[in-house]
This record gives sequence, structure tokens and C-alpha cells, in this order.
Amino acid sequence: MLLQFAGVAAGYGPKTVVSDISFALPPGQIMALLGHNGAGKTTTLRAAMGLLPLRGGEVQFDGRRIDRLDVSHRVALGLRLLPEGRGIFPDLSVAENIDVVAARNVRSGAMFDVPGVYRLFPVLDERRTTRAGSLSGGQQQMLALSLAILGSPRCLMLDEPSIGLAPNLVERMFQQVQEVCRAHAMAAILVEQNVAAAMRIADRVVIMNNGQIVFDGLPDEARASNFWHYF
Repeated sequence: MLLQFAGVAAGYGPKTVVSDISFALPPGQIMALLGHNGAGKTTTLRAAMGLLPLRGGEVQFDGRRIDRLDVSHRVALGLRLLPEGRGIFPDLSVAENIDVVAARNVRSGAMFDVPGVYRLFPVLDERRTTRAGSLSGGQQQMLALSLAILGSPRCLMLDEPSIGLAPNLVERMFQQVQEVCRAHAMAAILVEQNVAAAMRIADRVVIMNNGQIVFDGLPDEARASNFWHYF
């Protein structure tokens, strides 16, 4: 397994938000992590990335325990997070955003170098000198995704990537995520309120409710169950 949670608990201040979270994500699998607002999805991603300390359990990546490693070490291992709100540098140009991240994450033989992300997102190539904050919502999300995949990612975690996007852009972005994962055997966790769009590309569905996992199975099994009452 590439990413594995075993009995993980995490939270903020005195409040424990998620508890006893356990799942195992193999290479190349896209997992839709779903649930109502406040169910604990973002907290789960932040715990995986090292942005929150664990209160219990452990996280392993490629068989190695990583919950005591800092964020930079997890990034170097290939774990990446595209946060809600996109996580770009709005006052820098497109090229400056990409160059700043590439300087830290891209090494010789990387899966995605600077020319590679421009080939994947030609519109960014056309707008290299444009200030990132003045891009359209869809273009900003393309830029955020390009920053997340620069280098050699092995597991991509996306937190609400469709917020603010038109429906046709949501479908195109999800198709790009699916194509990248399939082409490079990259795993992905997709936290998304657009449940139907997420389930169209997911190999597996995990549903959270009140900080715990209440369903873990195939998309068809989720559709056949009465899972909608968790939203």
C-alpha cells in the first residue's frame, strides 16, 4: 500500500475532529473522500500532510511511518496536497509561481518538470507573464494543480478543487486528474462536494460522518446503498 492510516485521531486545540481513521490506498487508485461539511475530510488530509499532529494512530507512506516527519520530508517522498482555496501566489506571475515551486521540487528525471506542466496546461504557457491572481477561476485551479504535481508526486490529495468552477471546467479538470493518475500510476484522494463528478472518476469511495469512516467500498456499492443521508 502507498498511503495507510491506522487508527488516526487528529484535531484542533482541545477538540478532536477525527478518530479511529483507518484506510489503505494502493498506487494508482483514485479515492473519493466524501461527507457533509465538518465531517473531518480536510482534517484527514491535513493529518496526512503533517499540518496537524496526530493524537493517536499512525500514518505510513510506502511502508514507512511518516507521522513524525515534517511537511517538507513528506513532499520529498511524493505526498502532495492541493489545498482548498488553491494555494497559489496571487501576486506572482504564472511563470514565477511555477519556477518557485520547481526550484524546490524538481530534480533530474522528475515525472513533471516545468516544460511538462506547460504541455499539460497549454493555457498556462500562453499566460506565463500574467499575474496569477488575475487568472480566471479555472486557470487558477490549473495553476494550483500544476504546482501540486511538479516533481515526482506519488499521491495527490485535492481538497474541494471544483469550488468556483463552471460545470464544464469541473469535468475537464477531473478528466485531467484521472489521465495523470492513470498515466503515471499516481494515487489520489479527492475531497469534493460535487459528489456525482467525483464518483465518475473514483475507483473507490470512502464516506465520513462526524469524524469517522462510515463507508468504504466501490462507487457502485455506494450508489446502491443509502449513502445520501450522510450529506
